[in-house]
Amino acid sequence: MKSKFSFLILLIAIMLTVIGCSSGEKANGKTESNGENGNSDSSEIKEKLVFAPNTDAQSLDPHFANDHTSHQIVDMIYNRLINYDKDNNIVGELAEEWEVDEAGTTWTFKLKEGIKFHDGEDFNARAVKTSFDRLLNLDNGLVHSADYQFITDVEVIDDFTVAFITKEPYGLFEELMTVLATAIISPKAIEEYGNDVGKTLESSIGTGPYKITEWKKDQILTLERNDDYFGTKGVTKIIEYRTIPEDATRVMALEAGEVDVIQQIPAQDLARLENVDGIEVVKEPSIGQRQFRFDVSKKPLSDVKVRQAISYAIDRATIIEKVVPGIGYLPTSAMPPVMPDYIDLGEIPYDPEKSKQLLTEAGYPDGFKTKITTTSRYLQGVELAEVISDQLRQVGIEAEINVMEWGDIVDEWSGLTADEFDQGIFIMGTGGTNSDRQLRPIYYTAETNERNYGFYSNAEFDKIIMEALTELDAEKRRKLYQRAQEIVYKEDPAAFWLHDQYSMVAQRDNVKNVDISKFSLITFKEAYVEK
Repeated sequence: MKSKFSFLILLIAIMLTVIGCSSGEKANGKTESNGENGNSDSSEIKEKLVFAPNTDAQSLDPHFANDHTSHQIVDMIYNRLINYDKDNNIVGELAEEWEVDEAGTTWTFKLKEGIKFHDGEDFNARAVKTSFDRLLNLDNGLVHSADYQFITDVEVIDDFTVAFITKEPYGLFEELMTVLATAIISPKAIEEYGNDVGKTLESSIGTGPYKITEWKKDQILTLERNDDYFGTKGVTKIIEYRTIPEDATRVMALEAGEVDVIQQIPAQDLARLENVDGIEVVKEPSIGQRQFRFDVSKKPLSDVKVRQAISYAIDRATIIEKVVPGIGYLPTSAMPPVMPDYIDLGEIPYDPEKSKQLLTEAGYPDGFKTKITTTSRYLQGVELAEVISDQLRQVGIEAEINVMEWGDIVDEWSGLTADEFDQGIFIMGTGGTNSDRQLRPIYYTAETNERNYGFYSNAEFDKIIMEALTELDAEKRRKLYQRAQEIVYKEDPAAFWLHDQYSMVAQRDNVKNVDISKFSLITFKEAYVEK
């Protein structure tokens, strides 16, 4: 990152004023500016920042949102009771303070007062209960409902005190309450829109530092600063999300100055952009991984030896070097090294002979036919599928490529049963903010595929993952999660992991304070563009 330092020294002895402006790269990929509350002089910054993702948000319902762009915008619009600060400490956001009883089954939150939703409704304990009652109701068909069934009741104690009752002590309770899925939705929006919350700008109502003012699907989504926000207010007045699906067009828009920041940098442009005057590339290791999961509900992929054979047939190093250079690095587990409970299980080697041997043992000496479903929503998603198909052909597996739009995947796959789902091998990403979120929603046995799209099921994994959820001893919990990684990564693979990935953006060099977190969220609460 480039650093600029400027100062003014006033003459004589009237008054001494020092005005400093500096920027520098932080460990979380964020650049900082001096000034009260992180703000910059409004006369020196542009009114609008334009960000170009490659896909539009699919849903701005925090209880349902399940894609990257949606998460990033949800984080700007809504608040949670508690959240992580910049030093990865859990702090109050909508909550003033909280405590757990001696039994470990009742968590009581004292809420901040004087907060309003974007629609003018008061934030209070009743609003918290309304939002969580909706999340906890499995009949609503919300993606994240199953993850919070350990909460048995939400009780309103008084206007600004609310209690969460759990079935038993949960060691990860606080961590799970920092997840975006727990963001509080306006009770008026829930009453008016029900399960259509988050589908329109009128139904996307939170308490956050920005509010949505425009949404032209697959074109432009505009956020405007919430000047009544209870916390540190946003710096830039308007944040515009301009969807540009085509990689080349997105890069050209950045170079021409039509947009300020882009994500999903095409691999073929990454090295060049790093050397273009006026542009900066910022990247940090993240919780994200790229994988191709298996539909294990049907033969031949229900056979563990077949899945292991496919994993050995993939030359990951060559794929990273040729298809996604600079984008990621070789995986060594079912979660990336930035996760606290990560265990290094080693790289799975490229071994086509072992792959053929396992196929023969499984009863497929001549291979078989399947399909690979992919989407351009993921960087180089189609190109990755093409190379993988070629590599599988070398061991006798014929994999036809099926390309789908991400919006169609979300709409068509969610809620299907195993009998209804037939995708063979399919591209996906992972990015849970803690060990439970990285593993349980994706691989825990489920009847419908809100998150466990491939219907993976392993009895030992299920037992371990639920033990970990209730284990209060951090070291014992860590060992449980490490055992769970061993199962889904190597012993009974749910997928083949292609690469761990960086969170990254390319931006104009007059853009400051974009927050690039290890949680793969790119947010603009303190970001601005210098004039």
